[in-house]
Amino acid sequence: MNYDVSDTLAITSITSYDKGTLFFKEDTDGIRAQNLEVPYFDRASQFAQDLRLTSDTGGPFDFIVGAYFNREKVFNETTLEVFNGTDANSDGVINAQDCADALPVACKIRNQFDQVKKSFALYTDLKYKLTDALTLRGGLRYTHDTGAQTGFKSDALGVDDSFVANLIPLSDLRFTQNNVSGKIGIDYKLASGDLLYASVSRGYRAPSFNAQAFFAPVELGVAKAEQVTAFEAGAKTQFWDRRITLNMAAFYYNYKNQQFINVNPADASQQLLNIPKSRLYGGEVELTVRPSDTFTFHGGLGLLSTRIKEGIVSGVNVAGNRLSNAPTLTFNASFDWTMVQGKFGAISFHPEVAYQSSQFFENINIPRLRQTSYALFGGHLDWNSSDGRYSVSAWARNLGNKFYFTSRIDLTGFGLDYNHIGNPRMYGVTAGVKF
Repeated sequence: MNYDVSDTLAITSITSYDKGTLFFKEDTDGIRAQNLEVPYFDRASQFAQDLRLTSDTGGPFDFIVGAYFNREKVFNETTLEVFNGTDANSDGVINAQDCADALPVACKIRNQFDQVKKSFALYTDLKYKLTDALTLRGGLRYTHDTGAQTGFKSDALGVDDSFVANLIPLSDLRFTQNNVSGKIGIDYKLASGDLLYASVSRGYRAPSFNAQAFFAPVELGVAKAEQVTAFEAGAKTQFWDRRITLNMAAFYYNYKNQQFINVNPADASQQLLNIPKSRLYGGEVELTVRPSDTFTFHGGLGLLSTRIKEGIVSGVNVAGNRLSNAPTLTFNASFDWTMVQGKFGAISFHPEVAYQSSQFFENINIPRLRQTSYALFGGHLDWNSSDGRYSVSAWARNLGNKFYFTSRIDLTGFGLDYNHIGNPRMYGVTAGVKF
């Protein structure tokens, strides 16, 4: 809802509600043998309310003042089905006794919990025009977060779902966190209309529960709040009668207690951990060139350097390692070319390429789990009717049929690496009608 209080003030209200249920059984080992399979069940709802007052005075000073509330409720149940096809005690049958004799082999390790998180915030976003060219920007946000995880327990069950042992007794966890974050920056508009900007900001992520605990009470806990101090500077420019747009940005992020998921290779249990200190810096460039009404080129380049400055993961000192999912170089390019245009409509061609350098998917930087650099090629050939109502597009993705991974996890305790694989070569035709 938008409501104009006056010619210079407006109230905006955004209300949202989301509810869903998930059941999914994952064949984690990917083979016929029942080495590791994980059924997930989740029931969740979320409510959010944002209410803000915005000014548009036409003068040097304008503001946004707002309040925000979010509530998330979750019930979750996760089961690790560990070697459920194994006769662990060699008595000729597979039953609950196998689990009792060889826990966790031939067991279903099942945890469950209820969780409620609430977040309340007051925030401002301010700008003051010092001169026609120079604008000062700033803002503050106060956040109050609470969380309660209740009824947590983890049990070992036999393959027939009969109770064998309680591994983590019923327990509750809670947290309360207050935070003040903010941003200050300047914009400088050149006579040409190009923009230069710089900013310093402090960001925050609330604490969170380590919900994937299965085998011992020590696995339960609360990950600390994450904090980042970010420095950024850049430029937004246009040349050649606005036919060339060039945007550039450089940034430096200093993290404290960065949150991440770690998977224990021995038993597949997950833990939400903190890396005490890490940093990353880099730069991005975006280029658009439009030499004619029928041809446009798009290109992008990203450079990134990441380092863990302090941290222990699975007993390994990871200081000096690269952060996960952080290729040092990314590049993309495409163009839009209207080849033919007439009363019958227009035919256009849109090839594209995306490249990224090597990366790790975990913070220990295990060499065999490293994804080497790769490029993906694709594009589409389109026909659009002259009235814009009808369209047909022939498209292709990963034309080179490149084999690559999108995530990898060390599960040596089960004799495997758990991998997610990128889509192979795909192609098709899409037709559309606008009514």
